[in-house]
This record gives sequence, C-alpha cells and structure tokens, in this order.
Amino acid sequence: MGPRVLVVDDEPDIASLVRITLEADGYDVTVANDGETALAKVDEGAFDAVILDLTMPGMDGFEVLTALKSDPEPSVSSIPVIMLTARREEMDRIRGGIEGALFYINKPFSAADLKAHLGRALRAGSEPDQRRAAQRAALEQLARLEAGRGGDGGAPARPRLTRLDRPPAPTPTGPAPVSVSPQAVGALSDRQRELLAAVGGTSTVQDAADRLQVSRSNVYASLRRIARRLSVPSVPELVALARQGGIPDAEA
Repeated sequence: MGPRVLVVDDEPDIASLVRITLEADGYDVTVANDGETALAKVDEGAFDAVILDLTMPGMDGFEVLTALKSDPEPSVSSIPVIMLTARREEMDRIRGGIEGALFYINKPFSAADLKAHLGRALRAGSEPDQRRAAQRAALEQLARLEAGRGGDGGAPARPRLTRLDRPPAPTPTGPAPVSVSPQAVGALSDRQRELLAAVGGTSTVQDAADRLQVSRSNVYASLRRIARRLSVPSVPELVALARQGGIPDAEA
C-alpha cells in the first residue's frame, strides 16, 4: 500500500469522497469522523499525512491541529497536515498556517488540487521547512491585514491564535512551574509509576512502549489518566516532567 493518510471529517459524504479519490491513487486511507477519534487513531498507528476539517462537533479542527503539533513525539508533531474546509474566512486560513498546517484547501475541492498538495506535503523530510514557510506567509498576511491593506481596507480584529496570543509576559521569576506532590505519586498504581519511569528514561514514547512491551496507544491512554491523577494540565507537560526528573518518589 501507499502512504497512510488520515482523513478527519464529520461529513460522511465528504470523507468518503476524499477516501475514494486518494485510494484510486494508491493511498492507504483511514477515516475519523471527529477530533477525539482522530487523535486516538494517531496514537494507535503511524500516518504519513492528515487531511483535516475545521468545523466538527466537540473537538474542532484547530484543537486537533494544536494537539498534533504539540505532541512530544516527533513522529506525531511532524505529520504533515492539510486543512480541507468549507470555511473561507481569511483569518481561518491565516490561523491554520500559524498553527502548523501546510496547506488550506476550500470545499468544494478539486481532486487534482488535493492530490497535488498532498504530494507536496509528503516529500521526504520537507515538513519542517514547509511548515515554517506556511507560518511566515501567514504572519506576513496577518501583518498586511492589521495594517489595513487587506480585504475591504479596514483593519480587522486579530483572531485568537493559540500559538501567538499568550498571557501577559511573566515577571522575571517566570510562571509557576507544574509541581507534583509525593503523596499524589504514592496514590498511583505500581504499574503507573513503572510507566512514568519508562517514559522518563527513554527519548520517545514509542521506546517506552517497547520497553514495557505494550502498544504506543496504551502508553498514551495511561499517561492521560496519570496526568489527571497528578493534576498535570497535559500529557506533553507530564512527559517533560518525567524526563526532567520532576516526578518525586512516592510517599508511603
């Protein structure tokens, strides 16, 4: 089979059309109808590209894109993402580029256009360079709009862009770091503590999964549960804590 592509769209007809279009060219296509299912499928197996809708119930396309690009696994964060959406607002296109999507295609789409963009996205080793180019282009377009030179000539309101809009700059001491108490670690099961040790002692989640002889998706599911138990905001932060020695010994 050809490259593995994950198509994420809550419209069954669109998802089926994309799947048929790509399978005719030899791609191995998997379909997810919502954002949470898409991320679960990424946890379960490697994909060469993601074609992502924006407007979906529950987790929308921007949330999925942010989750992918902030994943601690380079094999996940470097998956090329193409936005395929009916939304035509220029700010959505700009945000897609800033957040890490390589291309933004509007529905109804041309099959030839989709396949051409997918081919470009799949060039070996090119995702980081293409992502930086898309981000630069989006930032330049945002600057033009904010200077009042785009659209109808008025300066549109800046959208909330999760990779640009941050809280006010911290004081010189910096934001309070995430901390985990020994009591909370003591409340974990032996298996959960073993998993944290494996993640902390390996460079990738896949290596930790291999050490524990479980699937990568099993490790991610466990990390999500552990993060909740330890009141750590996200799995990437939990992984960072484990690798930086931020998980204390359990208090008996």
